[in-house]
Amino acid sequence: MTGSRKQIPFDAWPAADQRAWEDLFRDGDIFDGRGAGWHWSEATRRTNLKHYARWLGWLKTQGALDDVDDPTERVTPQRVIAYARDLIDEVAAKTADSYLRDLKVVVKTLRPENEWRWLMDLTNRVKAWARPSRDRSSQILRADDVFRRVLAELDQLSGGGFATRQERLAYRDALLVAVLLCGAPRLRNLAMIRVGIHLIKTGPEWHLKFAGRETKNKDPLHLVLPMALTQHIGLYLEHVRPQIPGARGADHLWPACKGKPMAHHTIYDRVCRTTRRLLGVAINPHTFRAIDATLLAESSPADALRARPLLGHRSQATTERYYVKAKQIQASKNVASAIREIRNSR
Repeated sequence: MTGSRKQIPFDAWPAADQRAWEDLFRDGDIFDGRGAGWHWSEATRRTNLKHYARWLGWLKTQGALDDVDDPTERVTPQRVIAYARDLIDEVAAKTADSYLRDLKVVVKTLRPENEWRWLMDLTNRVKAWARPSRDRSSQILRADDVFRRVLAELDQLSGGGFATRQERLAYRDALLVAVLLCGAPRLRNLAMIRVGIHLIKTGPEWHLKFAGRETKNKDPLHLVLPMALTQHIGLYLEHVRPQIPGARGADHLWPACKGKPMAHHTIYDRVCRTTRRLLGVAINPHTFRAIDATLLAESSPADALRARPLLGHRSQATTERYYVKAKQIQASKNVASAIREIRNSR
């Protein structure tokens, strides 16, 4: 049985779970108070609902989806540990971590007064176990090398006339990677781009602008795309994108093969496939943030500090890692320079 089929649809949830979920988002006044989950974004609500539905689906398979007055009564250490073991056997480590973490968020929000220390400890252990152990350095390619190869792909495809569906989608995907490289917007922002709202032409330049309510750290984001992409963006908007069925007349920048906006997982997959084909290694969208931060670090320590406002690092520590790297690079250059001077003075 697939993961999606193991998620119980909302209208099939027990009545107590439906009431508890809806109560999270009630919009009250200063007397009644709003629901505890009222502040969640729409994306967070959808994800938490899906992951809680997976928990209910597992309970059903165990014959434990009984009617209760309080759904958190079902959340016991024995059950959650058994659920975690089954998840680890069925899905990727990071996916299991995500399901458990969001279950914790939901039940803690439903009953914050309960003692959930055991659940927090469990999810922390699973998170530590799920952390990728492989070296990601093979994916941190030089930004200029990536851009040069992607630009060559765009140039080559633009000379072919886009006679086939495959050529049109390949051009879309190469442009997608190029835009991702130029500022590394998060996947959510990359997927939401709409022409005339987020993608705006100012003079000869194309700009990407996101309001604070649209970004993870709630700060506005403004990226200027390089002039080398100006011609390709124009060609894509005028000739390539309109030929994708269903895309003509819509304003979303990245239409799927049937015209609807590309889903997040589809963008993730196309970016990995395109980078594997062009560069010999699959690079996921989030890794482009490390590529851009590394580019700034290799430029200068001062540029390394600019990674925080550009990439929206929540923690200064994340930015400081690249600042330290930049200082190390600068120090190594100083040592190399001193060695050359010593050698030349002999």
